[in-house]
Amino acid sequence: MPKKKRKAAAPAKPFYFLSYSTGEPQINLFAECLEIVFKDHFRLERTPGALEAGGSQYDAILNGIQNCVFGVVCLDGFRPNVVFEYGALVGAGKVVLPFKEAAATVDINHFFKDVVNLAVGRPAIKLDEHFSNTKDRYTPNWNRFEIQKTVSGIWEAYRKRRKDIDGYIEIPEPKL
Repeated sequence: MPKKKRKAAAPAKPFYFLSYSTGEPQINLFAECLEIVFKDHFRLERTPGALEAGGSQYDAILNGIQNCVFGVVCLDGFRPNVVFEYGALVGAGKVVLPFKEAAATVDINHFFKDVVNLAVGRPAIKLDEHFSNTKDRYTPNWNRFEIQKTVSGIWEAYRKRRKDIDGYIEIPEPKL
């Protein structure tokens, strides 16, 4: 009986790395908007939620950052892990597409989980004050109530960095 020929494995799709705060419920909507723009050309990788035995989340994050084509940082919540990953992306020489939801606030509640009644509101994120090292960078707002505008904004931010992204792929503007 003749042996069946095996199909050659398709080359792995390049990926982008998404950094985000798990405490922000709107991140799933933002990730869906990213997928509308990039799904046919790039794979989405993000901070691993669960690790295999003996695995290191730190190593998995840095490996993802090192091997991605570009990074997307959603500053919503403005948690330290997101700022760390932003810095790791920059340090790895990756293009970073930062975004902030129009109504984004600092997630101070994560720092005080055991306090019964934290009588402090969540302040609005002010990049010029809270992240002043990046105030000269283009950081578009996205809006959970304006999906088409958000998708177009993601596509435009990616397109604006086309000369800087090694592995840039021309993507037609998505229409919903």
